[in-house]
Amino acid sequence: MLPKDGSGLPAWRQHVMPWIMAGVRLTAGWVIARGPLLALLGHDSFLRAAASAPERDAVAAAFVLGLALFTWPASYLAGYGLLLVALGAFEWLWHRFGFHGSLLPLWSVAILSVLASGEWFSRRVRRRLYRG
Repeated sequence: MLPKDGSGLPAWRQHVMPWIMAGVRLTAGWVIARGPLLALLGHDSFLRAAASAPERDAVAAAFVLGLALFTWPASYLAGYGLLLVALGAFEWLWHRFGFHGSLLPLWSVAILSVLASGEWFSRRVRRRLYRG
């Protein structure tokens, strides 16, 4: 049986693993958000010319804030939700201007969901095993 005080894990792992996973979430979130951000804010972007500035800025801000919240270990769920909203808004803009969708949003949602659920599940397991 594992000790209830968390001493079953090395001290370095208890402190480092949340930040390693934050780096993984940051990297995955950046890979997902980079394309839409370039499409929204790039100087030679078609969406920059087609969409209004408030629309573009709101969706871009949702991506940036969602990425920051998703990265931080204490707010990953809020960031996950905001990134999903940003992806949905970007897809809406994309379709509104006559472009057809791709599987990228589905893959993006799947990747974000795996990372968020993995963080949630590992926290639940740690709480049960090490805190009683």
